[in-house]
Amino acid sequence: MIARRCLALVFAVLTIAAAWSCATDAGIEGTGGKGGADAGQDSSSGGVGNTTSGDGSWPIGKFGAACNFNEQCESKLCVDVGQSTPNFICTTPCVEGQNCPSSGHCAFHPEHGYLCVPDKGSQCKPCITSADCATVSDRCTPSPNIDRFCARDCSFDGQCPAGTTCVLVSGYPGGSLGGGDPGDASVGEGGASKPPRFCVPTNDESCPCGPDRDGVKRKCSQTSGGLTCEGTETCSGGSGQWQGCTAGAPSPEICDGVDNDCNGTADDGTAQALCSHLGNPVNATWACNQGQCEIDSCSAGYVNYPPTLPPSAGCPCKLDAAEPNETCATATDLGFITDANTNAITMKGTLSSAADVDWYTFEARDHNEGTTNSYHVRLQFTIPANNSEFQFDVVRSDTCKVPDAKHSSLTSYNWCVDGNGGLLNGKPLGQSVCGPTAAAHCGPHTKRYYVRVKRTQGAPGTCAEYTLTATAKGGGTCDFTQACDPQVSENL
Repeated sequence: MIARRCLALVFAVLTIAAAWSCATDAGIEGTGGKGGADAGQDSSSGGVGNTTSGDGSWPIGKFGAACNFNEQCESKLCVDVGQSTPNFICTTPCVEGQNCPSSGHCAFHPEHGYLCVPDKGSQCKPCITSADCATVSDRCTPSPNIDRFCARDCSFDGQCPAGTTCVLVSGYPGGSLGGGDPGDASVGEGGASKPPRFCVPTNDESCPCGPDRDGVKRKCSQTSGGLTCEGTETCSGGSGQWQGCTAGAPSPEICDGVDNDCNGTADDGTAQALCSHLGNPVNATWACNQGQCEIDSCSAGYVNYPPTLPPSAGCPCKLDAAEPNETCATATDLGFITDANTNAITMKGTLSSAADVDWYTFEARDHNEGTTNSYHVRLQFTIPANNSEFQFDVVRSDTCKVPDAKHSSLTSYNWCVDGNGGLLNGKPLGQSVCGPTAAAHCGPHTKRYYVRVKRTQGAPGTCAEYTLTATAKGGGTCDFTQACDPQVSENL
């Protein structure tokens, strides 16, 4: 005859009625052990005794032991508390004023309300979603330092592991406690009467770096002069240290396409401030264009030339006062020169672009000297002294024409009368006798000139000033094999 021993267990909650556990010296009547088999009191049975469950850590039938159904638990409460996979354990409801059994804590279950659950060491475990955490009540949440961790539910009693604090969902700076995760929708349901709270690292810190958090990244920063730059650093599980902060050193913003002051916007500020490290450009203002300091605008009368200049040079090239004079029709009229004296006129300017040319016009007057003529039109560069940059074209005509090849790309020019008028300053004023009936006519030979100054082909551009000087007397001996044609031809 089987002897029975009945124990009455009374739980202090309304939802759990008194339960009786009847044991025999042969096993539990009407119940099977873990796995559903009807067995004796060994490590695989469902009997109540002093032996432990299969993992060796929880007494069979006691709090935390593995189970398949309620009758296997002293509390008559076998509940799945796993987050992503079934994890049925013997548990008991939380009671106000009483602590959960050793190695357990109170957590909210969406179907059963507040229950005592074993501590599976999930607090601060790295996670991506709440499914990565051990217990159904745990929440995967980002810290203010952007690393994610499993946070334990502490809604019932506010109890948390050392180094963590129980906070309300709405009060945590991480911003997503209880939100943004499918499991979070259950918080506050199932008859819960307390606002959801979770255990988070104290002072909004990250969870400590350790072997179980190896490779986790968190926010880091560098501060200098009131400026702060943020980056990330990585947990080295072996050393327990956060290493390799990627935050750069903050500095005042400059035009370089980089967010130097780390305020979230690159190259923000006025162009003059962003480019001030390059100095003040001459006769110009700055522009910041796609991370590069460029000349925005030049002061009136100046241009940024030549193109090889660095931006900091600004606009040093001064435009000619006579500009625009790029065409024959807009040629600068310089008046006249005459063989009545040795006065000269000068054509001065700069070529302020690769295509720039300067046109000038003047009249070369031949006055009557009787039987001689000192008329000798001469053009030559006097500045620069060693000229290799500038050339000119000449048109001798009352109307502007296209310069011919013989009178193009010159550096000096002569047009002479071949009459002999004696000496001027020791130089002959002609080469033979002229007169009304002589082969060489004395004149008049007055004519208008058009001159185009240009840059020698292939010469590097500069903003150097040139001076081209023109005289109508005292030009020296003519060489009729060059550009100086005999006057009888009336040609250039």
